[in-house]
Amino acid sequence: MTKFAVAFHDGETAERITSLLRESGYEVIRTCSSADEVKRTFRMIQDGILIAGVRLRNRSLEEIAADLNEHVEILCLCRPDQFSQISSEKIFRQAMPVTKSVLIAWADMLVQLHYQRLPRRTDSDRDIIRRAKEIIMEQKQMEETEAHRYLQQLSMNLGQPMSKVAERIVSSESEK
Repeated sequence: MTKFAVAFHDGETAERITSLLRESGYEVIRTCSSADEVKRTFRMIQDGILIAGVRLRNRSLEEIAADLNEHVEILCLCRPDQFSQISSEKIFRQAMPVTKSVLIAWADMLVQLHYQRLPRRTDSDRDIIRRAKEIIMEQKQMEETEAHRYLQQLSMNLGQPMSKVAERIVSSESEK
C-alpha cells in the first residue's frame, strides 16, 4: 500500500487532511510541520506521496521537493494566489479549500501515478532477494515473512535498494 505523509505549518490543516485521507482508507504514516520531518520520513520509507502546503516553517515546498527522490509524488494544497510560488513540474497543485471528494480523487490519481513510476524488479533481482531471504531464514531461524521484513528494514536503514542489500548478503555468504 502506498504511504502518505502530510505536511503543513498549520497543524489544524494537517490534521484535517490526514483525517480525510484515513477515513478513505489511505495510510498516512506521519503528519509533519518541518522540512526536516519530511526528509526523515521519506528517508525511512523511500517512496510515497507527500501532500503539503506551499511552505513549511523553515523551507519552501520547492526546496523540500529538490531533496526528495524521484519516487515521491507531491501535491501542494494552497491558495490560488500562491500557485506562482511553485514552478517545479514535479509538484501538482490544487486550490484550497479542498473538498473531500477532490482530495480523494487526487489521492487516487497520485497512487496510480506512483505505481506506474516505481521501478519493477527484474527476475535476477527477485532471485537474489529470494536467496538472501533463505540465508537470513537459516542464520536467524526466521520464517519467510520475517526474513522479508528484516531485509526491508536493513535496506531502509542503509538507504539502499533491497536488491543491492541482498547481493551483499549473498556475496558475503559465498565468501565464507
